[in-house]
Amino acid sequence: SLCATVSGAASQQPSMSGEQKDAQAADAQEAQVKITVEHSDMSEDMQLELKEIVREAFVKHTVYKDLATHIKQIFDAKYPPVDNKATSGVYHCVVGSNFAVSVTHETHFACHLKCNNISVVIFKSKDSPFD
Repeated sequence: SLCATVSGAASQQPSMSGEQKDAQAADAQEAQVKITVEHSDMSEDMQLELKEIVREAFVKHTVYKDLATHIKQIFDAKYPPVDNKATSGVYHCVVGSNFAVSVTHETHFACHLKCNNISVVIFKSKDSPFD
């Protein structure tokens, strides 16, 4: 069990609006999101963007499917296929705490990271025109 005792004079805080309280709560949530890159062949810039997208997703969502959808949709929008065709490559995202995955991906477009001990795998692959 954890006990804490706070003593001293009470300080008066200025009252905050509802929006300020919401912003403060969101900032506190973001501060609790710990992201570590496990393996990546993405550029440093893409990794930084990915971390921000993942941080945002984990603040907004709790269901793994929603996390994966959020991350995938934003990455697809930021890095669309050159000719807007799936055969030129789209992103796929897997989120979970216990899974195995083996994928073929485009070079320089894959990353495995952990956010609060939940794995996130994102990769870009081209649909085969031979299917």
